[in-house]
Amino acid sequence: DPLTRSDLQREFLSLQKQLGKTVLFVTHDLHEALLLGTKIALLEEGRLVSIGSPQEFLNSADPLVQKYVHAFSGAEQARGGK
Repeated sequence: DPLTRSDLQREFLSLQKQLGKTVLFVTHDLHEALLLGTKIALLEEGRLVSIGSPQEFLNSADPLVQKYVHAFSGAEQARGGK
């Protein structure tokens, strides 16, 4: 449920900041990756396609990254931007 997810995300960020540890967080949700990540990577069939800061990821010229970002943006618009 969205409220629980939001609470868990806040708790994750707080815990990561307190511990100062590197964490590998796996998600298919671009919004969540942008919220939680300092680096974002895209894998396709086990191959690393792209890795960079959230801004670098969003501005990537790689066609697969662009396709993923546009697909996510389209899904967000279809759901009313939520």
